[in-house]
Amino acid sequence: MQRLGSSIARQRWTLRRFGVSPAMLLRRIADPGAPRVLCVSLPKAGTHLLERAICLHPKLYRKILPTVSPANIDRWGGFDGLLARLRPGQVVVSHLHFQAPYVEELTRHGVRSIFLLRDPRAIVVSQSHYVVERSDHRLHEAFVGLTEPERLRLAITGDPRIDMPSIGDRLASFSGWLDSGALAVRFEDLVGPAGGGDAATQAATVSAIYGHLGLAEDDDLLRSVCERLFSSSSPTFRKGSIEGWRRSFDPTSEALLREVVGDRAVPYGYDLGERC
Repeated sequence: MQRLGSSIARQRWTLRRFGVSPAMLLRRIADPGAPRVLCVSLPKAGTHLLERAICLHPKLYRKILPTVSPANIDRWGGFDGLLARLRPGQVVVSHLHFQAPYVEELTRHGVRSIFLLRDPRAIVVSQSHYVVERSDHRLHEAFVGLTEPERLRLAITGDPRIDMPSIGDRLASFSGWLDSGALAVRFEDLVGPAGGGDAATQAATVSAIYGHLGLAEDDDLLRSVCERLFSSSSPTFRKGSIEGWRRSFDPTSEALLREVVGDRAVPYGYDLGERC
């Protein structure tokens, strides 16, 4: 029965997030002035938490597209073509590396952007679990036969033979978004008490997101969004805890991460010298 309830909740959220529930269909017709939104994050940074925070606002819904990445963006005519297809109220979720021309194209199309950050240690732990659980993932075979410490090491160092960059290189390829005019949002600030965060910080973060998008919000809306934000209805939900990475790291893996990342976590504001 619990599994059935979870399945129903997931199906309801799918209808809601893509704007095809009855209530959302009416709002889509009634709000031609709603913002167009681009969400950017590193893979496994908590992408669907940010999407949920945005799409729980009654004026916004996700465009029916897969997560956009460098591997598939040409399907929509590149970045410019992707933005040109966005309608008012639509949200695109992406893992796009930063490129300087993107800033001008976002401005020209009137699209507002949000960049999600997360502790690099949490990213690599989440990746090492996710790839093993997904038999359809292109890196599944590279991870599935390894021990847990070996998986974590691979997530940190990457491997050019399987076209997998290190966590340091991944941070570098996204860091330009920090100075792009996008609103930078920390996963740790957004997750709230259910994920080990703080309720007041979560509410302030959701309010900042809506403010950046030019959306009206009030105390009742913020309360409703925050109460529903942390959810296993996400298609890639695992645990969502901000401290969960500590169970997977030891001094050896900590040292390896610091060596691989170097100073590339500094712009993100994370102290990798903090002991687990």
